[in-house]
Amino acid sequence: MQSSFPNVTTNLALNFLNSKLVSHGKIIDLIDSKDSLRHWAETPHQKDIEYNLQLSIFNSCLDQIEDVSPIIAFRNDVQELLFEIINEEKSVFYLKNMIEENLINNPLSVIFVENHAMYVPAKDGLEGIKSIILLSLIDLIETGQVDSLKRCDNPECFSVFSNKSGRRKWCSMKICGNRNKVEQFEKRQNKKLG
Repeated sequence: MQSSFPNVTTNLALNFLNSKLVSHGKIIDLIDSKDSLRHWAETPHQKDIEYNLQLSIFNSCLDQIEDVSPIIAFRNDVQELLFEIINEEKSVFYLKNMIEENLINNPLSVIFVENHAMYVPAKDGLEGIKSIILLSLIDLIETGQVDSLKRCDNPECFSVFSNKSGRRKWCSMKICGNRNKVEQFEKRQNKKLG
């Protein structure tokens, strides 16, 4: 089980999707068991209260989960759809349609945190988890961030983030950005020696 997750955005759905990494050419799934899924759901974002509230709701849905394979399959399907949208192979219409189809039979409730309304799934387990992720994706659509989604410039990386400035290249400087800087430095050093 991974001790920390690369939560590189303040969007719950994107961080959930970014729980699959590549290291030394090998795919590492950070969510491979109920324990690792719970560990992800207990990794708060240091600066975002709403994100942490969503996490606590996500965590409450986990009690009904025994097999995480349907959750991983759902994550992979959503991730693939976002890649197709980023690559302009599909439009946001497909994401909206997928959200509508998944939420049509999953009622939502409202809870108030101070004066802020939060939508929460009425069901636990897989359907509740899917609803929370889909609600987070709705936020990307409503705020227009879906139009600025970008995949990390590291071709091996699966991470997706909102590139609001238009200048961001890497999922994280700690993960792929520094790796790229080290590779570029080594190339320059080898060129000087060669």
